[in-house]
Amino acid sequence: MFPSRTRVRPRRLERRLPWPVSLAGLLIPLVLSVLTAAYVLWFRDDRTEVVVVDRVTGTPIAGAVIETDGAALQTDRTGRARLSVRAQETIRVSAPDHDAVLLKLDQERVRRVRIELRPNVVTGSVTRSGDGAPIAGATVRAVKAGATIVTAESDTRGQYLLRGVPEGAEIRIEHPDYAPMVVMLANDQTRLDAVLRPDVVLGIVRDTTGRPVRALVAAARGWVETGEDGSFRLKGVSVGDQVFVKAPGFRAAVLTVPENFRLDVSLEPIVIRAIYINALVAAKPESLEKRLQLVDRTELNAVVIDLKDSTGQVYYDTRVELARDIGAVRPILDPAKLVKDLKARGIYTIARIVVFEDPILAEARPEWAIKDQTTGQAWRTWNGLAWVNAYRQEVWNYNIALAVEAAAMGFDEIQLDYIRFPTDGPLQKADYGVAHTAENRTAAIGAFLRSAHEALLPTPAYLAADIFGLTMWELGDSGIGQNLEAVAGVVDYVCPMLYPSHFWSGSLGYELPNDHPYEVMRYSLENGLKRVPEARAKFRPWLQDFSYGRGKPYGPDEVRAQIRAVYDAGLSSWMLWNADSVYQEAALETSG
Repeated sequence: MFPSRTRVRPRRLERRLPWPVSLAGLLIPLVLSVLTAAYVLWFRDDRTEVVVVDRVTGTPIAGAVIETDGAALQTDRTGRARLSVRAQETIRVSAPDHDAVLLKLDQERVRRVRIELRPNVVTGSVTRSGDGAPIAGATVRAVKAGATIVTAESDTRGQYLLRGVPEGAEIRIEHPDYAPMVVMLANDQTRLDAVLRPDVVLGIVRDTTGRPVRALVAAARGWVETGEDGSFRLKGVSVGDQVFVKAPGFRAAVLTVPENFRLDVSLEPIVIRAIYINALVAAKPESLEKRLQLVDRTELNAVVIDLKDSTGQVYYDTRVELARDIGAVRPILDPAKLVKDLKARGIYTIARIVVFEDPILAEARPEWAIKDQTTGQAWRTWNGLAWVNAYRQEVWNYNIALAVEAAAMGFDEIQLDYIRFPTDGPLQKADYGVAHTAENRTAAIGAFLRSAHEALLPTPAYLAADIFGLTMWELGDSGIGQNLEAVAGVVDYVCPMLYPSHFWSGSLGYELPNDHPYEVMRYSLENGLKRVPEARAKFRPWLQDFSYGRGKPYGPDEVRAQIRAVYDAGLSSWMLWNADSVYQEAALETSG
């Protein structure tokens, strides 16, 4: 036998590949599928990628809203979003604290769009000049085309945040105690730090005994009236500015704004006892000195001197061009030197300016004159004098310019005379260009005096107004535009011309008022004071030191009787009138 054989089945040879080759076989199909998907998305997807950034910083804006005709979505934290947009479709992109934009996609298929939004928030600080202290409560406004668009307020740290500021806006920062600041924003400016300058001075006005005084406090850019306690708050001033403090019955005070913006003022009381000196007398040294020696020897302490009288002539070398143009200048006085010399002698100086009886101006500027209804030419008084029209502001401006110039020369007071409409002549023929009613007349005179007063406020000079004596009794305007209440309300001093000889027969029950100087003066003053008791300190009457008309001539006794009447009526100041500037020394008390 043959030995048995075992059948051996041959082994199948297993083929093994290296492991890197095996992994590649798995990854390649995956990569190909990703690339295929990306290809499909990029080349076959019609969506557009939008990137929204801040125009100033370039940083992405997350949460920006993109609106299309059919949908709205927000950008992610990278400022991106994808959306389907048709050709020529307009999209709107907006984000908090940025201006929204509208964008039209002109191309058929726009793959990527970068959109820059303008920030419309402005932040900053408001601090005080000098020490840099924060200012709370400042109002910050964005203004465009004159309209306020948005407003904010600075906090206790002086910080503010202004939202919704339009492009090209003007920023205004304001605070009651500081000068305002106005800045035009630069392109894309988002921060504005403001430094404000204090411009309010605070203080109290008292007399020399410490009692509060009701006064007017003025500077170049405004004025205020003190309260009952004498306190004031004046805005519009800077360190070093002049401040003028005036109250009837007191000398004006001129002060300088200190660095702490605090002024406590003490006003010195003053009593005025004056004589009138006409320009011709004042121009002659010997004649002037004679009057000034009278002042030195007696209780007198003030003089009234003509700078412009009823002829229309201006008696000094004025810089008011109109006076030169119309030939009104007759320079026989040197007012600046005159004021200096008078003050060196302790004399209170008053400049007299006649206003509406001005034949020189009326002839040179006939369009400013009262017209004659029958001829169309200048209306004239019985003496043939033309008057300027008190309704014309050009006439106001001319006389106010002269008054301001006189104040600049150093006069303590400017006294306006003939502040009225005419009283003699063919009045029924006068044409004023407006209805010549009592209301219109009073309004015109009042408005002129108010304008003159305001012009003189930022000067050391007071404003006084001469009025007819009858105005103390007449409740209307006497046909001339003078009403006591209206005049007293807009000037510093009211000067009624209470000449007894000028009262009509029968006035106050006297056949000849001229012969009752004490009674006419006292009763008239007391009647006026009853009508405007709050204006007591403003009253300073003209007294008669001349003889006129029927009745006894005026001597020292008659003049002194009027002075006693002033005192007995509760007043202390007065002025003597004599057209020739000749006065009776015996009527006056000696000085010292």
